[in-house]
Amino acid sequence: MPFPLIATLALLFLTVAFSLQNDQTVSITFFKWTFEGSLVLVLLTTLCLGIVIHILASMPARIRKSKEIAELNKRVMELEGAQQSDVSRAQRHDTSYTN
Repeated sequence: MPFPLIATLALLFLTVAFSLQNDQTVSITFFKWTFEGSLVLVLLTTLCLGIVIHILASMPARIRKSKEIAELNKRVMELEGAQQSDVSRAQRHDTSYTN
C-alpha cells in the first residue's frame, strides 16, 4: 500500500474515533449569541476556521513571493538570451579568422 493511502486511512480512523468519544453537547457564547452543538462539531469548525484564517493571512506573502519568482525567471531568461547571443557572436568571430 502506498504511504498516502495509509496516512489517509489512519487520519480517517483517528477522526472517527475522536468523533465517537466527544459527542457531548456544549454551549458556546459569543458576545450575545449562544450556540449549542456537539463538541466534535465545535472543535472541527474551529479547526476549519483556523485553517481558513491561516490561508488568508499567508496570502500577501505568497503573492509577493510569486511576483518575485516571476521577475527572477524573467531576468534569467534575459541573461540566458544575452549569453546565447554572446556565444553566437564568438562563434561568428572565430569562423571569420579561419576563412
